Amino acid sequence: MKTILVTLAFSFSLLLAIASAQDLRSLPAEDLKKLMDTGARIALVDARTEKEYGEGHLPKAINIPFAQFNLMGRMLPKDKGVHVIFYCRGYS
Repeated sequence: MKTILVTLAFSFSLLLAIASAQDLRSLPAEDLKKLMDTGARIALVDARTEKEYGEGHLPKAINIPFAQFNLMGRMLPKDKGVHVIFYCRGYS
């Protein structure tokens, strides 16, 4: 249990650090579709659980559940020209 809490705390801290260093904003689904239709270089990250991802996800999306955000550095593109877009099931 302690390991899970430490992992979650680290993941949340990492997300906050990324958010403060980057231009993060909300992107409506219609705008994402337009971006995808233009052929823009994007990386879609599905932040839902593996089970939810397995039940369906956006084309070409990779799955990095919130609990595994500490792996992001190894899984995301290094190219600064790629838009990295996270999505999840939303607020509940």
